[in-house]
Amino acid sequence: MDKKIFFPLAIILVALIAMHSSEAALLGVNRASLSYEDVLRGGYAEQGIVATAGTPHDVQVFYEARGEIADWISFEPGEEYIIVNEDNPGNLNVVVEPPSDARVDVYEGKIVIMTGPLGEITSTMGTNVVVAFEVDVTINITDTQILTCTAGGFDIRDTEINDPAAFSARVRNTGNVRARPSFEIEIYDQLQENKVLDYEYTHNTDILPTRSLDVEGNLNLELDPGQYWARITEPVCGQSSMITFSVLERGGISDVGEFIRINNEPWAETGEIIPVTASFRNRGERTVSAQFKGIVSKDGRIVEVLESAVIDVPPGELTDLEMFFSTDDPGQYKISGRVHYNQKITFERGSIVNVNPSAGGDEEGFDLILLLFVFVLLASFVLVVLIVTKKTKSNSRIL
Repeated sequence: MDKKIFFPLAIILVALIAMHSSEAALLGVNRASLSYEDVLRGGYAEQGIVATAGTPHDVQVFYEARGEIADWISFEPGEEYIIVNEDNPGNLNVVVEPPSDARVDVYEGKIVIMTGPLGEITSTMGTNVVVAFEVDVTINITDTQILTCTAGGFDIRDTEINDPAAFSARVRNTGNVRARPSFEIEIYDQLQENKVLDYEYTHNTDILPTRSLDVEGNLNLELDPGQYWARITEPVCGQSSMITFSVLERGGISDVGEFIRINNEPWAETGEIIPVTASFRNRGERTVSAQFKGIVSKDGRIVEVLESAVIDVPPGELTDLEMFFSTDDPGQYKISGRVHYNQKITFERGSIVNVNPSAGGDEEGFDLILLLFVFVLLASFVLVVLIVTKKTKSNSRIL
């Protein structure tokens, strides 16, 4: 072959190999090992792996289990490979299901994750460059049943009278046996002074070990129109939360407001006017009239009542409701209260302000002491003068 042709072709070939090798080097896996603890014989457990590629081209990523536990492992998705690129990582769920007759022991194996031909899948140009990762897998088999879970994201959405209320929560099974979520719901009136209903809800789906479930259901509460508070508890998980919801008249609009925080300087001096603002956001679909109502307390005693002006807050806007208070008594004060809006009230928020004696007060005290000292000094001087004068007169009479 003519050298004038050979060398340019060789350079192009080397560049192509380098390009594909560079793309291969940018393939990554987020886990070096997977450890499954306390898996029951005949049980279930899962963990995830994320594969990434540093190339805009689609890359085929293949996977398989190897070793003595290969038959226990399956993958989700169950296809032969996943497709990834720099904008779309691939999620691979590794499921472990040991047989019911497996002995209690620790087992080891591997998952091999490797690329197929790199570059665009539709391209007719291929390459033999393959990148592989080995992920170590350890499975600890037990015959002890463990029932534990975590729960959160509790919510009851506003509903119209006589309609069921939509309930939602998220539960994760952290044990090694199936778990069926159940919830105890205590419902209180708007002021949280009286309990109006006890309600129990059990979901109709079991959660496999290590899995999470978005629980959704309908609650037939049969409540009158108004705002309510609900304390929701998942007894197995041991977690609870207080939420608020409303029952609306037919065709009513749901107002949603969020009391974000109370803002004030943490330190102040006696006699100083202390600004206080309550940050409120209207998350509803119409304008609401908002007003902060709260108290200032010290050592458990109410020392002042705070109320802001009523302000109209358009949908989506954040507003500061302003107030002021002042005190001549040093100490730590607690500010607490709620925002009232369109016949609804928010969660209570609080803050602290520490009040020190003013520097001006110390100077006045010092001036008073100085004045008293001068007065005593002058009085003493006058007294001495009078005594001396009296003695002088006495001596004059004797002479």
